[in-house]
Amino acid sequence: MKTLLLLLSLMAITTVNAQKADYKAAPSELVAENNVFEVSGKNTTELYQLTKKWIASKYENPKKVIVLDNENESIGIKHFFDIDTGFANPWRVKVKYNLSIDFKDGKVRILISNIGDTHYTKYSGFFDKEGNRRRYNDKAIGVIEKYASNFIDEYISYLQKGNDW
Repeated sequence: MKTLLLLLSLMAITTVNAQKADYKAAPSELVAENNVFEVSGKNTTELYQLTKKWIASKYENPKKVIVLDNENESIGIKHFFDIDTGFANPWRVKVKYNLSIDFKDGKVRILISNIGDTHYTKYSGFFDKEGNRRRYNDKAIGVIEKYASNFIDEYISYLQKGNDW
């Protein structure tokens, strides 16, 4: 019985710690069923400070990409994903995005919105007028979804580990 309780406890902890981002492409945003991530052991101030450090490590010029900075509440970023697709057509996918990160009670909420065209990639062309995916763009859309989800997973992992180098 003790072994069973221990096993169930470990499974519950693993489930809580195994939060994964799963963003899906829509005409103007990347949508996740769950875009709120719990970061145990970190308060709002720590999450905000770690996020600022993460931004400094991820972006070449952090001051230029931050468009909103409400200390200990939220940070807004405007930038672009530049993705090597790993296949021939298209070689690269480059789309603009806004990243909104909100902090509250040991949690972060992450929204990826205003996905837009660049001179390199016409993201709006991936969808028809009704907002449905065009089938011939499934590979490129899949690459964007995977890249964005991994990008957020790396961020959450950074928050959980802290600035432990």
